[in-house]
Amino acid sequence: MRIMHAAPTLIAERSTAPLAEAPLQIALRQALRSGAGRVALAVAPAAAHQRRVALALLQEGAQAAGGQVVEGPGGDLLLVGAEAARAVRLRQLLDRLLGGSATTLWSLDRDLPALRRYAAGEAGEGAPDLAGLDSWLASVPLRGLVRRSVGQRAGAPGFLRVEIARDALRARLGGLGTDADLLRHAAQALAARLLHGIADPHQARELIGAQPPSAVTGGGALHLAVPPAIMAPGGEGHSAGPRRLIATLTVEEVADPPALALRRAALAARGWGVELDGLDAALLPLLDPESLPADLLRLRWSEALVAPAAMLALRRIDPVKLVLSGVDTPAARDWALGLGISALEGSEVGQA
Repeated sequence: MRIMHAAPTLIAERSTAPLAEAPLQIALRQALRSGAGRVALAVAPAAAHQRRVALALLQEGAQAAGGQVVEGPGGDLLLVGAEAARAVRLRQLLDRLLGGSATTLWSLDRDLPALRRYAAGEAGEGAPDLAGLDSWLASVPLRGLVRRSVGQRAGAPGFLRVEIARDALRARLGGLGTDADLLRHAAQALAARLLHGIADPHQARELIGAQPPSAVTGGGALHLAVPPAIMAPGGEGHSAGPRRLIATLTVEEVADPPALALRRAALAARGWGVELDGLDAALLPLLDPESLPADLLRLRWSEALVAPAAMLALRRIDPVKLVLSGVDTPAARDWALGLGISALEGSEVGQA
């Protein structure tokens, strides 16, 4: 009778523990038995191909630096219990590959309370409620919410895009992230902070990366989201010459063409080009894309782009103006190159 009584109790106790967090909690307990000088390295990949790269590097790191690789809250990957010096070098490599704010390093000696809060799904201030959303957006660390990616132009690195990672933001917002309007508001608020952070030399290195954009892209442009409520910071540019700074605006701004034209002119006076983001196969036939007041049009790949209505609209646009995102398959890449689109973003970029 005692055995029969004990088994249901044990099962009930296990069922109350969040299953996704159990491997991390177990890894933490084991790491704490390994002695001083151990750390936990967390990586927040922004895309599936980045996750594969991060997982491979963390697994190699575990063999060299000790510890074990587990999954954390929000889909983060962690190396728990590694030797500090080796983990620091691994972190530097991951930041170069994935972007300057993709990782977090905790010391098991000094940062254990913060690490335990993170393991319990309470990283930073946790998910906000509606009343505290704006305060949360003003103070939440940008680390882990910024995606940095290099796009290809004419077969070589051609531009650097630094933006708010919507998937990561949605996860951090918790229940609020399911509301499209709130998610858009949050992304614009953080994009404004990102812009001002990049204009600050003390923050720019962490947000953009160790190397300047020109070194990463061979002199190509830096693409940054510029929310409707603010103007791009800085006024050192000139209206003539190549655009090294590209303000990425949302296609919703097309709803007010005069305001968009004025905004483009104001940005051009500061030396910025304008990119409209959010075009897809459904929108192309509804707009007059070749006449939109923008230097670049960012188009999301889907198989629907090969439909006659979308192709008819695309053939009226100079391919030099198009930036195709979501190039994650050979079919997407081959379609773009066949149409003369040379500015590409996605995991398939640069593949043979």
